[in-house]
Amino acid sequence: MFIIIWNRILLVALLLPILCMTALADDQNSQAKPGKIPVSPETTRAIKPIREDGTVDYTAALNNALKGGVTPENNAAVLIVKAIGPNPDGMEYDFHVRLCEAMGVTPLPADAPGAVSFGKEGYGFEAPAEGSEFKDFFEIQDRAMDRLWRKNELPNAALWIELNETALDLVSEAVLKPGYFRPIISDEEHEDLLVYALLPDVQASREIGRCLVARAMLHLGEKNYQAAADDLLTLHRFARKIAQGATLVENLVGYALEGIAFQGDNRLIQQPDLPLDVCQKYIQQLTGIESFPSLTKPLDLGERFLALQMLQQVATTRLDAETLESLSAGASQGQLLEELSQHSNLDWDLVFREVNSAYDQVVQILNESSREDRIKNLKAHYESLNLGEINPNLLRMLKSRRADRISKEQITETFVRAFLGMLLPAIDSCSRAETRTLTYYELSLLGLQLKEIQLKTGSYPATLPEQALDLFSEEPYQYQVQDGEFALYSVGENGRDDGGLGYNNDEDPETDDLPVTSRAEK
Repeated sequence: MFIIIWNRILLVALLLPILCMTALADDQNSQAKPGKIPVSPETTRAIKPIREDGTVDYTAALNNALKGGVTPENNAAVLIVKAIGPNPDGMEYDFHVRLCEAMGVTPLPADAPGAVSFGKEGYGFEAPAEGSEFKDFFEIQDRAMDRLWRKNELPNAALWIELNETALDLVSEAVLKPGYFRPIISDEEHEDLLVYALLPDVQASREIGRCLVARAMLHLGEKNYQAAADDLLTLHRFARKIAQGATLVENLVGYALEGIAFQGDNRLIQQPDLPLDVCQKYIQQLTGIESFPSLTKPLDLGERFLALQMLQQVATTRLDAETLESLSAGASQGQLLEELSQHSNLDWDLVFREVNSAYDQVVQILNESSREDRIKNLKAHYESLNLGEINPNLLRMLKSRRADRISKEQITETFVRAFLGMLLPAIDSCSRAETRTLTYYELSLLGLQLKEIQLKTGSYPATLPEQALDLFSEEPYQYQVQDGEFALYSVGENGRDDGGLGYNNDEDPETDDLPVTSRAEK
């Protein structure tokens, strides 16, 4: 029911072979490396700060760009970090100290309390008895997030919410702040590579989101409708704050949080005695909420810097080869890039320019309003780059005595093609996730507007109150009223009308409609 987000580990697995093989290059080939990386907006994009060895400090450059005019006083991330606590996901305390120092605030004490995950040992949770309704803590948590409940029905869930009351209050306060600066904290053991950026607090924010929607379901079970709407609004705002981070991972976590809020909105809509004033207030607040940051923001900044820093590391071979080798997930592509990077004809200036240009074009394409145009033009862009297509004759020449006869153009073009081929295709999945998330928000608003009409007039309208277009099909959303209840849905990514059946359809795993309905599940 809830969105599965991708982990940065996937990107590490894809890229580490390149770095590993480059680090293990023979000394005899090291003279092919440039003495100094060409620094300019067209090559490295970031032009400062510069390290003593002449390379760009991309972590510092990224944090400087992210901070802008955000201060500790108006920074939502300060309270979010406080809510999550000094040891997110078991991370060592030093990480929290570095994160707080980068935000300009005093770190919490090492033993300060923070958010508690469901079922965590030492907090009084009782494992489900054998033969009970639930097999494990995960099933209890899912139940608490999915449907209305009361404290006596789910005592473990009630305890979980009680333990996290302070954290939820801090997040509710945080999301009202105008700024958001969550600096990138790199792993010092891995040469400050952005691909190793530490994000335990971001991952832990999902537990905050789960707890917020579970508390909203508890409020609904107690018929405290305003409190439920308040928690759902906080969750929508929280999703948008987290998505303002520098990386695609942070965007995807924000998208996941919005998906959780969408499910909560659907439950709110299904309440037959929802007060009209609560519904109207929530619609007004949700309509005025800040927009999700465009996917182009992390692509244009954080992900571009990550790619360029990778190039910089490959070009200078400043790597811990032993560490990278232990994490490598295969070296076939890495071997190719290692051999290409050592070739004396490789034009590093042109490599940086071509990679930068490729990101420029992706950003431009993703800024287009039509999803159909984005898909078509992104595909055409990839085809123009010939991603993944490597001339087999060139590969044979690289391993022969004729390697020095390969032209500068061939070597450089092949290197760029292979490098981008491991980075750019992943953007497709992120773009689809963005469209799905924006659709969630539109459907929540439309469903609430339909509920408002029903509360005013006693019935749902025969047609939608406004002619909103499905972002996936660019046609009107599917809508029908039957037996006094409505069904509203997007056709989803497959573009096919699956009759409102979503991802949890056991009979057909291909269905992916995104439904909102006033008919409560039994």
